[in-house]
Order: sequence, then structure tokens, then C-alpha cells
Amino acid sequence: MISTLLVMLLSGADDTALPTTRVTGGVLAPASLPAGTNALYGFVGAPEVGVGYRQGFGLVEFDARGVFNVFKVSVIGEAGVKFAAFSREKLRLAPTLALGLEFNSGTRYVAPTNFGFIGLRPRLGLNASYAFTDTISGIAQLEVPWAIALTVQGFQVTPLVGAGAEFHLGGGFSLLVSAHVGFDATKEPLGVTQYSPAWAARLGVGYRLF
Repeated sequence: MISTLLVMLLSGADDTALPTTRVTGGVLAPASLPAGTNALYGFVGAPEVGVGYRQGFGLVEFDARGVFNVFKVSVIGEAGVKFAAFSREKLRLAPTLALGLEFNSGTRYVAPTNFGFIGLRPRLGLNASYAFTDTISGIAQLEVPWAIALTVQGFQVTPLVGAGAEFHLGGGFSLLVSAHVGFDATKEPLGVTQYSPAWAARLGVGYRLF
């Protein structure tokens, strides 16, 4: 009888130690990863394709990624942090601050105002996620990337707002579908600032390591 009671007590302790709910996702959901969790992700679409890594620390999440812009033929490497500013039940909000380096070829086949440069690329943003079910999360995102040319005079700013959903596929895998709209403001060397519509579509796959 004593051994049975000990087994029951240990089982109860183990159950309380485990989290009651698992936060699924990996690409954008959840808006900020819980402490001790991490994920790999990749996405394709237009105008960008990329891969990245997320690591949750609780109040802060580290995010590093590499991106290739198909329209501008530019390569971007960046690292940043997301701040777990708000988390209540199924809703999470996380402001984003990142800094990267961009190598832009200046190709104008699709982007007629593009120009070649090497520059810094700070990015501000806000991520929101809402877990509708254990397997489906809605996401909303505001991104303001600002490319500051160092080799010539000029800049590119492309604010985008977007929404989509991330679906748990089983195991550690998830699937993201999202669409984004905004505008592009480009100041070419010796030119004036020009404005044009901007958009993006992304299909991503995430894998939660822990």
C-alpha cells in the first residue's frame, strides 16, 4: 500500500510539473516563444524567400534570419529581438527590433526605382498571434524595414501590414500562409523620394525543436 501511495504522489507531481497547454507554431506563431523553446523556419513567396532561427528566453525572444529578395536581387542578413509585451490566455503581442546588413544588386527588371548599394537595414515591427484552437493560430504583423545605403546616398523604406494563419501539421511542424500590403518609398542617389505600392505573399514551414 505504501508503495502504491508513493507512485500516486510521484505521478501527481509529474503532472503538475508539465505545462497544461503546448504553444504550437514556429514561423510567426506564437508572436513570442516561451522560455526554453526554439524553432527553425523557412518561407517562400514574393518578393522574398528566407530561412531563420527563433529562441525564446521568456520576456525576450532572439530571432536571426537570412533573406533573398527576388525582385531586387538583394541579400539580407539580420538578427533581432522580440519583446513579450503582452500575453493573456490565447493572445500574444510582441514588438520587434532588428538590425541587418543588405547587399543590393540594383536590378530594375521588377523594381524600377531600385539601386545598387551596401547598407544597414534596421527593422521595426509588431507581431500578434491568437490561438483559435490547439492547431490553428491567426497572425497579424506590422513591419517597417528601412535600408540605409552606406556606399551611396539613398534609402528604401517599405512599411507592410499583413495577416494570415499558421497550422499545426503534427509533430513539431507547422505551415504558415500570409499576405501583406503597404507601400515603398525609395530615395535614389541624386534623386527625389518616389512612392509605389508594395505587397508580399509568404508560404512558410516551421519546425519546433523544443
